[in-house]
Amino acid sequence: MSKKNPNVKVREANLLEAVNSNSNNVDTMLEKVQEIDYTCTFEKCKSKTKNFGIECKFCKGRFCTSHGLPEIHGCGEAVRREERTKFLHQNPTVSQEKHSQAQTKLKMKLKQLQQERKSKGKPK
Repeated sequence: MSKKNPNVKVREANLLEAVNSNSNNVDTMLEKVQEIDYTCTFEKCKSKTKNFGIECKFCKGRFCTSHGLPEIHGCGEAVRREERTKFLHQNPTVSQEKHSQAQTKLKMKLKQLQQERKSKGKPK
């Protein structure tokens, strides 16, 4: 996303702070990083997402089930934009079998119409 979402925490800053802390103990540093990583990214939410978290494909945040929908945590505009481009730039793919069936059906219909024209003929 080009704009920063006000409802989403700045996780990178918190992770850097945990890594650059003065503790030389690797275990405590890893515990801090895991605690930050397994917390909902929504601003005022402290729910844990260790067992079940929803990763947003737009802002790459990890959210609890309450804030998992993009429209709830502020990525609604990005979703709208993506769905609009999907709708406007559809590229329907037809299998080869269906394509050949449709082609033979079209040929048969054209033959039928051509024969109907011939059978009418010119009245004398």
